[in-house]
Amino acid sequence: MNEFNKGILLLFLFLLSLEVFAESKWKWLWVVVCAALFTAGSLSAALVRMEKFEVSLAISVIMTAVCLGYLWFEHATKRSEKSARKRALKMGVTVTEATREMLCASGIKKTKTLAGTALARYSIPRKAAGTANDWSFLRHPEGEGVKYGHGWLFAGKGQATEAMAATLRAISAQARGECLEFEAKGTEVCAYWKEWGGAEHAESICLWLQELAQY
Repeated sequence: MNEFNKGILLLFLFLLSLEVFAESKWKWLWVVVCAALFTAGSLSAALVRMEKFEVSLAISVIMTAVCLGYLWFEHATKRSEKSARKRALKMGVTVTEATREMLCASGIKKTKTLAGTALARYSIPRKAAGTANDWSFLRHPEGEGVKYGHGWLFAGKGQATEAMAATLRAISAQARGECLEFEAKGTEVCAYWKEWGGAEHAESICLWLQELAQY
């Protein structure tokens, strides 16, 4: 492989990595255009005898396969998110988008500016809104409050009741790998999370919300 084709392949992978973090409904089109242009460039190098045809063909196949694989992943992710959101709406949960600084399973703090379905806010009314205190349940092992397993922390005025604590223990055990936080303020309780897993997983989040809405 000559330097020209190496440059094409590296530039293609670099631009594709940027597309992964871009938030646009037209990103699939840019991926296709990117692959087509670089494939044409690589094959052109073979036509002018800058590279062996077999090498340029192999590079073109690699770029096309990477492009198709990425588009398939994007489609599967969006389909899962749509399924999750549809199930949540059927269960009477209000779904909106938000901006949230969270600690995910890796323990590295990340700030995500939301677009599309990158992160969702699921909310329902609290059943005891008039007398209940505000609280939060999130992954923050260094914060002040009652610590639960896998870095989860309950913070709020007073202590969680035994029934609520049992629900929190279940969440901390089952959601150890989630980008997920729960928060109760005023008249509603909400969950911030990265939608994945389809309708079945969304149902679990909604059921936890329904249990937490009692407190």
